[in-house]
Parts: sequence; C-alpha cells; structure tokens
Amino acid sequence: MFPTFGRLETLLRALQTQQRAVDVTNHNIANANTPGFSRQVAALGTTPPYTIPTLSAPRVGQIGTGVTVLSVQRIREGFLDVQYRTQAEQLGMSEAKTAIYRTLDTLLNEPSETGLGAALDKFWAGWEEVANRPEHVPTRQALIEVAQTLAHRFNAMRNQVLQQREEAAHRLALEADRINQIAQQIASLNAQIRGVLAMGQQPNDLMDTRDQLLDQLARSIGTTTTVTPDGAINVYIAGHALVDRDQTDALRVTFDPVTGNAELTWVSDGRSVDVTLGAAAGLIEMHNVALPGILGDLEALRDTLVAEVNARHQAGFGLTDTGPTPPGRDFFEILPNGDLRVLPALTADPSLLAVASAPGVPGNADIALAIAGLAEELTMGSGTATINTFYETFIARVGREAERAEADRVNQESLTRAIDRRRQEVAGVSLDEEAVNLIKYQHAYQAAARAMTVVDEMLDKLINGTGLVGR
Repeated sequence: MFPTFGRLETLLRALQTQQRAVDVTNHNIANANTPGFSRQVAALGTTPPYTIPTLSAPRVGQIGTGVTVLSVQRIREGFLDVQYRTQAEQLGMSEAKTAIYRTLDTLLNEPSETGLGAALDKFWAGWEEVANRPEHVPTRQALIEVAQTLAHRFNAMRNQVLQQREEAAHRLALEADRINQIAQQIASLNAQIRGVLAMGQQPNDLMDTRDQLLDQLARSIGTTTTVTPDGAINVYIAGHALVDRDQTDALRVTFDPVTGNAELTWVSDGRSVDVTLGAAAGLIEMHNVALPGILGDLEALRDTLVAEVNARHQAGFGLTDTGPTPPGRDFFEILPNGDLRVLPALTADPSLLAVASAPGVPGNADIALAIAGLAEELTMGSGTATINTFYETFIARVGREAERAEADRVNQESLTRAIDRRRQEVAGVSLDEEAVNLIKYQHAYQAAARAMTVVDEMLDKLINGTGLVGR
C-alpha cells in the first residue's frame, strides 16, 4: 500500500516542479530581447514509482510518485548555426572589400571637373594653346600651371591608393587582435562549460554566449568547429587549432620584405595561414591584389605620360635656346618617392618650354603640336589605347569591381538575415507562447496545492477523527 504521507511528498514534488518551470519561463521572458539568447524549456519527467513488481507481489501495478525537472533544455538548431556562419564568413569578406571600394570611389572622384580625366584634357588643350601662340610667355605659364595641376592630381590619387593599402593592413591587424580576443573568450567559456556539465547541470546561458562569439568570429575569418565529448568546442582555421578546449593559439600580421604583401601567421610556429573567408580574407585580397593592381595601372599611366611627353620635349627648343642641338630638357620628372612634378627650371622660366623643333624660327610649334597629338596616339596597352581611353577604362574597371563587391555584400546580407530569422523562429522567445506556459504551470501549481489540501484533510480525519470509540 502506498504510504499516506507519500501522497504529500508526491504533491510537494509537483509544487516544486511547477515552480521550477515558472522560473524557466520567467527567464525566457526576461531575455526576450537579449541578443543571442536561446529559449529554454523545462523537460519534465516522472519520478521512480512506488514498489517494484515481483513474482511474489500481492498485487499488480505500481503507483507513481510524482514529477521532477529532468533538465532545462536549450532550444537551438545546430544546422542553422552552421549555415548562418557560412554566410557570415562570405558577408564579412564582402563588407571588408566594399568599405575600401567605397572610399576609393569617393577619392577617385570620377567623372568630375576636378578629376584626373579633366586634368588630362586641360593638359592637351594647354599644348594646343601654346601651339597657337608659341612666343606668348603667359600662355606658356598657363600650360605649366595646368601641368602642375595634373601632376598634383596624379600624386593625390597615387597617395590615396597607398593610404588605402595602409588602411587595409591596419584593419587586418585589428581583425587579428579581435580574432585572438574571441579565441581567448571561447577557451574560457569552454573551461566553464566543461565544469558545469561535469556536475550534471546545463550551462545554457554560457553556451549561448559561446555561440554568439562563434557568430562574431565567422565575420572575421573562416573557421571549422568540432564539439568534444566533454562539451568544449574546438575551433580550427585551415586545419590548425585556434582553440583547443581551454588552450589557444594566436594570429599576427606579417609582411613580405620584397613585395610588401600582408599575411596572417601563427604565433606558435610562424606558419602562414591560408585565409579564404571572412573580413580578414577580404582585407588581404584588397591589400595584396586589388589595390596593387589599381596602383600599377595608375603608375603605368603616369610613366607612359612622362616618357612620351619627355621624349618629344627633349627634341625641342625654348625661346632662348640656340645652336643646332636641342638642349634635351625633360618636361616631367618622377621623384624617388614616386611623386610627379614639372621640371623646376621650367616652372621658374617658362621661356625654356620646348615648343619649336628648330631654334630661332618664329611661329614654329612642331613640338607643342606633337605633344598635343599624344591625346590621340595609341601609347597604352601595347598600342591598343590612348592615355585618355586607358584612364577611362581603368576608372570603369574600378567602378565595376566596386559594384560587384557591393552586390555581393547586399546578397550575402540578405542570405544571412534570412537564415538568422529562421534561427530566431526556432530559438527565439515568443512572448505569447511563454504567457500560455505561465498559465499552464500556474494552473498545475494550483491543482497540486488543492490536492495537497485534500490529503491534509484526509490526514486530519485519520489523526484527529479516529480512535475515539470508548472515550
């Protein structure tokens, strides 16, 4: 027979279990707007029944002893986490590239009246003006000022590209620091989670924090993860462990002494890291490939302009030059730091500008016409483009790359948000659902309390209302 006082124990368990379920529901409601929080559910189960049936048992069947909270489960779909992080890795790479291309687009400022294209047009037009008035010194001075503006624009664009490369390297170093910090936090959480699991408890909130860190890490760099039997998560980059339970390695940025290219290397052994995804990959691609390509095209344009103009200018004569041999003066010069400038002697004395093909011939402007004609000569791209068309193609190509990066970013952002919405449908807190659960647990608590009152009345009758015969 089931003990009379055992009924009180059964109902006490019921009260305690419903209270625990209400606590879990309250925790969900409190964190309904907490980023990264996964809703939790109290998993209820029966306690061991009273008596174990045997062959000699006087009666069949068992009597239940109530309910308990078996565990507090975290509702999370690991597959969706993997999908989210896969898209986040692509998104991080697209965002890094787009940010630099946006800055470049602003700095290049094309097409505009103050851009390099307009400066080239004014340069050619300036030589035509000098050809029309070869002996007019103010016209020569105006040409030199136009040429100085052109040189300044070349220098500004080149320096802006170099600055963007430096910025990419700086941001890569920041990403490496961020990755290292996240790795240390994950390792610390691994240690805490393993300890809690070893005691038979559920570290749900700690696991939420760890998952949130893994989401952030995916935006920075491509990783793979494995879960160990004791609940830790190991994180790998290209097969090398960034996090191994509660131990971590670290990344640092190094530069090739010859090319200046940036790469991530492991602090532990100095080996290079093969980075293919995440913001780090986008920054490395921009620093090592895209920006050097842009810089190379810009310098090729500058070098061709200098070589072609100087070659013609060296064959000409200024207003005061005499003798049958041209003085061989350059028009442009490239300084050791890569800056372009007009020869200082010409700036100081515009009469030295080589306009004529022979000395002392009034109206001779053959050299000026030859330089002005460079605007139409196929001097770029192995004789396939003029200086102006090469520049226009260059600007268009940079624009297309920027548009492609932006399109990739928009697409990846859309995919990432869609998967995150699906994650929230599974793991997010529904206040309506939690309100229903509160009512459910409240009614169960009230019913258990009412049943306890009934048992109390039965015990009162048994204790105080029996055994009175004969008194």
